[in-house]
Amino acid sequence: MRVAIVKQVLDVFGPWASVRWKDTTPRGLFDVWPGRATFWEMTCFLKADWYVIPQQITGDYTKEAALQIPGRADMIVRNTRNVVAPEQIPFDQYDLVISFDPILNVPETSCTLFTYFVVEHWDHLYKDAQRGPHGRYDLFLAHILDAPETVRSIPQTLAFPYLRDPDTVQSVFGTEKLDAVWADFRTLTTLGMAETYGPWVSTGHGAAQRLEEALRIPVRYKSSVNENLYGISDPPAWGDAIGYFEQMACCRYYVAVGTIAGAGQGICDAASLGCVCIGQEQKSYHRLICHPAALCASMIELPRRMRAIAASRDLQNEILAWQDAALRDSFQSRPMALLEEAACIKNGRLATRAASRA
Repeated sequence: MRVAIVKQVLDVFGPWASVRWKDTTPRGLFDVWPGRATFWEMTCFLKADWYVIPQQITGDYTKEAALQIPGRADMIVRNTRNVVAPEQIPFDQYDLVISFDPILNVPETSCTLFTYFVVEHWDHLYKDAQRGPHGRYDLFLAHILDAPETVRSIPQTLAFPYLRDPDTVQSVFGTEKLDAVWADFRTLTTLGMAETYGPWVSTGHGAAQRLEEALRIPVRYKSSVNENLYGISDPPAWGDAIGYFEQMACCRYYVAVGTIAGAGQGICDAASLGCVCIGQEQKSYHRLICHPAALCASMIELPRRMRAIAASRDLQNEILAWQDAALRDSFQSRPMALLEEAACIKNGRLATRAASRA
């Protein structure tokens, strides 16, 4: 399947340049990809081309990520390369187009499947799309998974996660594991009894030290997380995600148990890296990824489950096998089958329409 991914210039996630897959490598993508690695695995799995286009619409996420911070929009534009007009993108060369936000004027008779994500579930664009895709888009892909799980017809809203690629992740960042646990920043925020993550949460006698004492194992974390909104600094920290992956890859365990809302997508990074993941049963991504022995109902359960897992190498291996199967099933084969089904429905409908006109 030939895939194009399209975003607007003020969208801080993804690469800050239009780039063809054939012209780069999985690690080389980080040369034009500052901040968080969200969508990187999906890009690698799909071997997708990226196109950055001028701003078309302004959602709530764009306002928060780019426009509310003085000078940030100008900085993003200054550091973004190879911006192309939508009409210059050869959509007919692709089987699938994924855009972030409904930013494209979808051709009426195209055989290409046009889909879109919305980065933040609290954005009005996400809430609007839960009633159905915008314009002539075929699918709205609801990454929080709060939508129908099967393709009934098109257009429709569809539960669809960001795709994962553990083979590529481990080929790029694979390393020997140490007996250490990587703590998700949400866990440290919860332990720090704070609403947002900051230095007061993770340093000194803060949450990280208390977690280490409770788990009786060294705790590591990304101390600079959320110092800048969405991880974007001025100038941009090109390749910052490489350090994040390399540091997490060294840890045998990953914990993400806390009260902050969300689907819990960070656990997928850890699972792709081959960390033993302990998560929270209330979070949708955690239920997809985690072995039953590694799901906590609350923070109180975490030390007990951690000790049981750390004491059994057989259980660790069982968990890793479970996670790998979950990634390949729920974040690769099933979602791709849904896209193929939607494409068949669309092309069948186009063929019927063409026959009726003949």
